Amino acid sequence: MNAETIAGVTAAQFAERLHGKRSGRGKWQAKCPAHDDRVASLSIAEGEEGRVLLKCHAGCTVQEILERAGLTMADLFPPKDFVEPQREAKPQTVFYDYTNADGHLLYQVARFPNKQFRQRRPDGNGSWVWNLDGVQRVPYAMPALLKADLVCIVEGEKDADTLANLHLERYPMFQGRVVATTCNSGGAGKWETRYGELLKGKDIIVCEDNDDAGRKHTLSILRSVYPHARSVKLISFSELPAKSDVSDFLREHSVNELLAKIGGTPHWQPEPDAVVSGYKLIPLIELMNRPDEPVDYLLEGRLVAGTVSVFVAKPKVGKSTLARNLALAVSTGRDFLGCRTRQGEVIYLALEERPEDVKADFVAMGATGREPIHIHAASAPEDAMLALVELVRERKPALVMIDPLFRLTRVRDEKAYAEIYNALGPLIDLARETGTHIVLTHHAGKSLKADAIDSPLGSTALGGIVATLVVIKRGEGYRTIETVQRIGVDLPETVLHFDSATRTLSLGGSKAETEQADAERRILDYLRQAGEPKTQAQIREEVEGATKILWAALTELVKAKRVSKSGEGKRGKPFLFSCSQHISGTREQETENGPETRVNIDEKVVPEKSQNAFLVLERERGEF
Repeated sequence: MNAETIAGVTAAQFAERLHGKRSGRGKWQAKCPAHDDRVASLSIAEGEEGRVLLKCHAGCTVQEILERAGLTMADLFPPKDFVEPQREAKPQTVFYDYTNADGHLLYQVARFPNKQFRQRRPDGNGSWVWNLDGVQRVPYAMPALLKADLVCIVEGEKDADTLANLHLERYPMFQGRVVATTCNSGGAGKWETRYGELLKGKDIIVCEDNDDAGRKHTLSILRSVYPHARSVKLISFSELPAKSDVSDFLREHSVNELLAKIGGTPHWQPEPDAVVSGYKLIPLIELMNRPDEPVDYLLEGRLVAGTVSVFVAKPKVGKSTLARNLALAVSTGRDFLGCRTRQGEVIYLALEERPEDVKADFVAMGATGREPIHIHAASAPEDAMLALVELVRERKPALVMIDPLFRLTRVRDEKAYAEIYNALGPLIDLARETGTHIVLTHHAGKSLKADAIDSPLGSTALGGIVATLVVIKRGEGYRTIETVQRIGVDLPETVLHFDSATRTLSLGGSKAETEQADAERRILDYLRQAGEPKTQAQIREEVEGATKILWAALTELVKAKRVSKSGEGKRGKPFLFSCSQHISGTREQETENGPETRVNIDEKVVPEKSQNAFLVLERERGEF
């Protein structure tokens, strides 16, 4: 619980004074009197020998709590007749709270007696959901961590509580310091690189578990915190048996021995790489031994944090609408087009649009104005690139939108590969340094390219240098989208669905499925109007569409028994096709694999669910 320990009245009496409610055996929850508490942030527990354990999840100290409650330490001596209740000596399930910066509970880690761990989150109705879907992970003891100037990082919550209960700030070595202890949920290998940003300017002590998993875990922590911390120390327990940790050390040694170990440890620095003529070289074996870093996605499976992407389309096709929908989703942490987002601040540079137009779009999309989106709707300032670098370094937003690119970066020759490469270099370096994902919007070339990488107007450098290229095209009555991914699997050309009333996008089928559905409709219309059976040659001559698509559509119609097939299929006696008599404007069909539901949307019939679907159709023919 990372709790303060006091000797005083019984825990039950203390809880009663604060009108607390029992939350378990020997445990209570109450509103903390030291801050404006609306969620009962104060945990009160009964410790050994009648001691009271207090923990304010918003970070208030015991002294602050007592002062606001009108008590002093003298008031807290336990009654002489206090008798510690007998407890059964059996293991218990322990729950560790993970809260946001304000002390609001986000999720819990449950440690079961068999040393198995599970994680759960509140469902908002007084119960729990045993997964963390949609919950952003945070470090343990987040409020205390943010207030501290010295932070100890360990591998698990039990070790974190062990160190926190030592109250290291009471020892001469750390007097005058604000000390906190933290870890990540999920155990070894689950530390997230972005946690390092929370430790900017702090002194860090990392306690390493004595096993291979612990050493790899510690290395990822060190690499995460080193660029941000004031100083870093690595405390190893290699002198102990395998799999030992700081709690094991303290079972055999005193706190003063631990402090002496910390004091005698030099500050940690990365091992210098070999430098040859300006190049930093590392042995292949060292590279192979480095733990794999999980991909940190801003948009799951598509946009990687710390990289740059470009949205390409001809004017009025939809790149700005796509960008604004993504901005709203990231700012709220909502799913975007079926993919999870990482919630965070968004900076949107609308460099060629009026503020009124940007406002109208966000209002139509349902924005409230309270989302963490900051908009610059004007021309780019002087020294725009330098100003943007300083802004992003200071705020470290999750997402930056530059709409369009060449209104920020003045390029004299957009076809010059070297000039484009140099223009994008600072943005790529900035994204990698801060972990921010940067989206650029850019016009497509005059002709539709067969290869998406050639779609951006000007040099191929633009498509080749970014991590994700998103290409939007306008077709006959619909728009499509496809991606070229440096990380992940490319999205094939897929139809995009746009609702002009809400200015939002949604999911649907692929371009091939839509074209076949169109061909089916045209074949049925032709056969109905003809009133008599027709041959394949006659259908090919009278119905618009590519031959391959028409034959696939005709085959599907026959399988679904919506078109009847007769004849021998021989010279002089070709197959004949006509509308089935029982069909009356329905779309029922059967296949060899069973029925497949189809949905008719604005005369575009597409499969209700496609395995490869990412985006889809337009509901109305309004402009993006």
